[in-house]
Amino acid sequence: MITVQPLPLPLRHAFRIAHGSSTERSNALVTVGRGVGEAALPPYYPTRFDDVATWVDAIRPVLEDALVHANIPVRSILSELPPGPTPALAAVDMALHDEMGIRFGIPLYAQLGLDPSAMPISSYALPIPEDEAELNDMVGQVADFPFLKLKIGSGNADWDEAIVRLTREQFSGTLCVDVNARWSIDIAVDMFKRLAPTNLAFIEQPIPANDIDDWHLLKRLTPSNTTPLIADESVQQHEDVIALSGAADGINIKLAKCGGIVPMQELITLARALDMTVMIGCMIESSVAMTAAAHLGPLADYLDLDGPMHLANDPFTGLHFNKGVITLSDCPGLGVSPS
Repeated sequence: MITVQPLPLPLRHAFRIAHGSSTERSNALVTVGRGVGEAALPPYYPTRFDDVATWVDAIRPVLEDALVHANIPVRSILSELPPGPTPALAAVDMALHDEMGIRFGIPLYAQLGLDPSAMPISSYALPIPEDEAELNDMVGQVADFPFLKLKIGSGNADWDEAIVRLTREQFSGTLCVDVNARWSIDIAVDMFKRLAPTNLAFIEQPIPANDIDDWHLLKRLTPSNTTPLIADESVQQHEDVIALSGAADGINIKLAKCGGIVPMQELITLARALDMTVMIGCMIESSVAMTAAAHLGPLADYLDLDGPMHLANDPFTGLHFNKGVITLSDCPGLGVSPS
């Protein structure tokens, strides 16, 4: 059985980032046999539900043929698929890995030869607050977490700085910021200096994503002791990682962005070869996509897999997120099931 269904995800609070504010997201759930996969469809991405459904319908004969084999050759199947939206590719990739794991009775991390106890701590993201009172309330609720990520890029550099400084006054753990591509080069250079006293682990995607040459200019304009810079929106494919080498200190890889588990492994290998830090990140997604990403967690330096924590009702269970400590079950495949 192969299906594509809407996956509505109401949020437990308004989630404001530089790209806009949401109170609900709607993704796509793809099933291939007993396997499930999720296509993240954030409003700032061009892919919509109908795009996923149309592409999956086009490859239906290939997937149906795969299901009749006792041993599903996942990589071979994926290599034969026509180009499609990366969220759809990611969902099919997850579902095939899930189905294979269920057939053989082994979890995905075992298929990949990874040790889930080597998982780094995940950050927990706080959306852009509207005012100081809201910020204090948000930070107060998670002050005992070990690792927080602040969404900034509000359009007001002074407020961005205040968000970070006010948080650091209350929070002594690991802290990073995600600008979501909203600073110009000039503002970024200035903000690096202004935020230096807050002891950030890294600054994510400070500048617009469309011109990687700007990353190299930014590198030349900042001192060598600047807070490490992680590229997110600027990284879509292998060529981007190579082009960013020497300019960005690391990359943030997401399943929906790169197209699934197999390409994520390839990008991690490439980044390591270029001596770059690796973060595995997320969008607003259910435990289907987050659990799939967590299986690759031991390969990363940083994790940002808090997506289900922002949902009012997660339609699936899978990974366990306890103040950033992620644990996986030993259930076969992805190890997810309907709530």
